[in-house]
Amino acid sequence: MTNKSDKRSFHERLAHFVDVIRTEIRNGIRQEGSYLPSESMLAKQFQLSNKSIRKGLDQLVEEGLIVKIDRVGSKVTSKGEGAITVHFGCSNSFPSDFVIDDLIADFSSRYPGIHIRRITLNQHNYLDSAQEMIGNGLLDAVALNSPQFQEWAEAGIGDALEVQQHDESAHPIAEDAFRYQGTLYARPLSFSPVVLCYNKRHFAEAGLHEPDSYWTWDDLMAAAAKLSLSPGRHGIYFLPTSENRYPVFLLQSLARYAKEGEAAASLRHRLREGLNKLNELIASRDIFPPYMAKGNDETIGLFADGRVSMIMCTYYNLKELSRQGLDYDICPLPALHRGDPQKTLLISIGTALVKHSRAREAARQFVEYLSSAEAQGIIRDRTVGIPARRDCSERSGQASVKLPSRYAMYREMIPSFAYHSELGMNMRQLRQLTKWLKEYWSGMMDEDTLQDNLTGFQHNATLNLR
Repeated sequence: MTNKSDKRSFHERLAHFVDVIRTEIRNGIRQEGSYLPSESMLAKQFQLSNKSIRKGLDQLVEEGLIVKIDRVGSKVTSKGEGAITVHFGCSNSFPSDFVIDDLIADFSSRYPGIHIRRITLNQHNYLDSAQEMIGNGLLDAVALNSPQFQEWAEAGIGDALEVQQHDESAHPIAEDAFRYQGTLYARPLSFSPVVLCYNKRHFAEAGLHEPDSYWTWDDLMAAAAKLSLSPGRHGIYFLPTSENRYPVFLLQSLARYAKEGEAAASLRHRLREGLNKLNELIASRDIFPPYMAKGNDETIGLFADGRVSMIMCTYYNLKELSRQGLDYDICPLPALHRGDPQKTLLISIGTALVKHSRAREAARQFVEYLSSAEAQGIIRDRTVGIPARRDCSERSGQASVKLPSRYAMYREMIPSFAYHSELGMNMRQLRQLTKWLKEYWSGMMDEDTLQDNLTGFQHNATLNLR
């Protein structure tokens, strides 16, 4: 058994070595004409023998990425004779959320004649950055999350993106994020609901039962008060101004009023209860720290350091926790009132093909690869994200990262999933609401003014994203 395990580990290390060098050459990190480190240095870096390093280098020679010069070393070539370059735009979180470099390396090993150049788009002006580059012919494929696609659809898809075909293997709700007027414009890569993540040890120390789907936000605040009794610890935290967090309270409020037959009430009236509960939670400084994180990474850091016992997060955020070996788990978010319909925000991420790409067929192969069983299997095995393919997301197996015991709960949660498009406002209005909430929470706007501002918001019935 040991020999078999060692053999598998050797092959994994060898493949990893080839993948890393290939990706570095393809992405220009190792430039044409430069030399790789010596075989002995590579052997030490990748924990392989010199003989194994030579075997890996021979494979790179066959792919046309390097040439061996006797008594000199391994020289980087021009990325392969006749290679086609596909420019792929994505966010700066893609390398960690989707091990995109691993996926690119696997794709490159299957299609040596296609070079994928990963381009990081401006996170704060993502859509404009993508559209400008597409207009200048600088992108062939682009990654989009569900709110980014909604914003693009509201501005008009135009003739920028290639129409995609329905994929029977994909979760239907994941595809729904990228439909506009019944047409699919991106292939889903992964999806995640916003959930509650909690420290199991903190709950045990406080003598509390772990949270479950029966909880209300009042139950959460009561538990948070007990958890906060430990010095230097708060009960709950999330970034209040995140447009992937606070809308949960609005969705739950809308669902509650729909349940009571008040769907025709003004948007201000229907959002009021959710906003009130959100404001009550944030104002409870004994349980919610007066701290403004710069992003989700800082929120994860607070949780990982044991400074807070519960956070709102997505599956994408859990990989860092899994690396640190924390004793944590996840559960559905609380409801406004006991018996209310479960409701949470869903974030889906997909890849779109630029219609007038100069490398259209190569880009199509890459986009189709990312939704293939091979690529989706890598996402399932090496991340905590949920693959868009049902056969990959639902299969059992030993992942290389630690999964929370309730990882598979999303299957039962699917009826509770909702996108930003179900808020009754467009993305421009949501951004305006975010601005008002920042002013309100900083004391620059009173509650009456906030409520009055919402009066002008009307339900957006013109957008058809499904």
